[in-house]
Amino acid sequence: MKIKVVILIAAICFAIIPMAARVFLTDYFVKNDSVQAYRDEVKSMASNQVSGLNAMLGTARSNLNMLTSYSRMNTATANKSAAEVEDFITKFQENNVMITSIRIVDDTTGVIIAGDGKGRTFDNFEKYKDYDDDMLYFDDIIANASNKTMFIKKELNGCLVIISYNISTSNSLISKALSDTKFDLPDNKSEGQVVIADANGNWSAGSGFYNNLESRYTSSLTSQIPGLQEGVATNVFSYKDSSGAPFLYSMVRVGGENGLIAIASCNDTVNGLYYSSTATPVMVASVLIAIIAIVGAIIASNAIAKPLKIIENTLEKVRRGDHEARIGTISNNEYGQLSRAFNNLVDEIVVSEDRYKTISDMSDNIIFEWNFKTNEVVFSNNFNKKFSYRPPSDHFGDSFLLKAKIHPDDADRYRNDLDALEKGTNFERNEYRIKNIYGDFIWVLMRTSTLKDKDGKPLKVVGVMVDIDRAKKSEQQLTERASYDALTELYNRETIETQIDNEISLSEMRKTKMAVLFIDVDDFKHYNDNYSHATGDQVLKFVARTIKESVGDMGFAGRYGGDEFIAMVRDAETNEPALIAQKIIDTLGAGFDADIGEHLTVSVSIGIAVIQDDYNTRVEYLIGKADDAMYSVKKSGKSNYAFI
Repeated sequence: MKIKVVILIAAICFAIIPMAARVFLTDYFVKNDSVQAYRDEVKSMASNQVSGLNAMLGTARSNLNMLTSYSRMNTATANKSAAEVEDFITKFQENNVMITSIRIVDDTTGVIIAGDGKGRTFDNFEKYKDYDDDMLYFDDIIANASNKTMFIKKELNGCLVIISYNISTSNSLISKALSDTKFDLPDNKSEGQVVIADANGNWSAGSGFYNNLESRYTSSLTSQIPGLQEGVATNVFSYKDSSGAPFLYSMVRVGGENGLIAIASCNDTVNGLYYSSTATPVMVASVLIAIIAIVGAIIASNAIAKPLKIIENTLEKVRRGDHEARIGTISNNEYGQLSRAFNNLVDEIVVSEDRYKTISDMSDNIIFEWNFKTNEVVFSNNFNKKFSYRPPSDHFGDSFLLKAKIHPDDADRYRNDLDALEKGTNFERNEYRIKNIYGDFIWVLMRTSTLKDKDGKPLKVVGVMVDIDRAKKSEQQLTERASYDALTELYNRETIETQIDNEISLSEMRKTKMAVLFIDVDDFKHYNDNYSHATGDQVLKFVARTIKESVGDMGFAGRYGGDEFIAMVRDAETNEPALIAQKIIDTLGAGFDADIGEHLTVSVSIGIAVIQDDYNTRVEYLIGKADDAMYSVKKSGKSNYAFI
């Protein structure tokens, strides 16, 4: 049977079936009773609010009737002068802590005749006329009020009698009518909430209100409101809030079409209800199924893992150098196909490794590897053509990396670089003098690449050693016998071209950029004509000294002829030629004190040509490109630099 089929059957038997059985048992023992009990609890909570709503509405109506039936109230409102009822209104409000304000407002002018704010115009008073008498509403007419209220009003003799109630404290009308806005569900985990809404769709949970029920619920809830029966809780409905969470709700209304509405709602956490009473049989069944699944999984895993272990052991033999190790065909299934593919891969690796060794032996460059895990160092066979050292083992302590005879001037730097290499810092273009097979010190360029694990720790270093002795010594010989310009003590034109040609070769070996700066003094004739030729010579010396100091050990400088100078910058990717050019311009612009007693400033135009990869470029072409860039600066205003 195919392994894929075996694994599929095992997954069905030991994972999917137990899971399905557990879900079935949970549904069977829990869900049927829980769903109905859960919904009954929500509906019961809504029904329980009928008496509270009636009490709430009855209290407000009773206060309004008591106030408006006062014997002097008709006279006061008819005469628009309520002086004789002021004391009554004040005492009435003081004796009822739920009332926040009482106002009698002229419904024509909006002036408050009596009560809070007497004498001033009541804002938006005409809007209160749109509300039914003897009904409680959340006050959404007063914008941005710090304390939200409910109000009940009545029109009397061309006046509005308005009583406002606090809804945000423990003494509020809502708090007195409803003992609590939250309720616990039978699962002892979930919590429901009751909110009160008015006929305009405002709602409160006892600490303020919002202007739209749909901001909390959905249109599916508000669409049920017109069909509510007086004092009868609706069946439980479902809805989802703005985050997509499922909720249940039931509603009840008292006071007629424009009366108050109580809404009981809670999370739809059906699965938790009454679980404790039925958890034991479910858990016992689940444990038994889990034990069976574990035993089956152990048996299946042993059967599957055995051929994998054979593959692992063979792979370890190959890793240790046994290139003859192969996996015997286990069977005619996927393992057998994997075995044949593995054997073919090992064959290809052996051929590839032989090819790699042949190429490295034929190359003049020496390849080496340092394995940090085994602490072993291996060099390519052509190492023996350059150096006489023969390590007694592959251990790093016996390797050429540690035992090489380094020139005394390079020894400390080499040791420091080797320590850094072990910590993950690569050799980039490190150059050292190492004693060769003939006992001579030769220049060697070393570059490395570090292989790291998934955590960033170094695993292995692969490096190359390149013999650059001929180019380096040619550079040194040219330096020793180079011809200098007599006036500026910089390289002359011939030496400049020779040095640049040599630097091109070294840059190719180092795989780096190099740049040539063509520098021309702006309006040099001015110094000779307006001062003297001696002053002109001072200017040239000042320019030469500035260029040489700006370039430093990053390259060299020379006088190409007349008032033209050349600067070469090696490793241009790190020694940025633009910064060097700007430094030359700024230093010359600061000027110097000439022998004639004046402070002279110098302006130059600089063209920059950079070479990378195209190391076959001729010196004359490279200098010509820099010269072209310089002339572009001359045409655009001088005293600047530009790249070609």
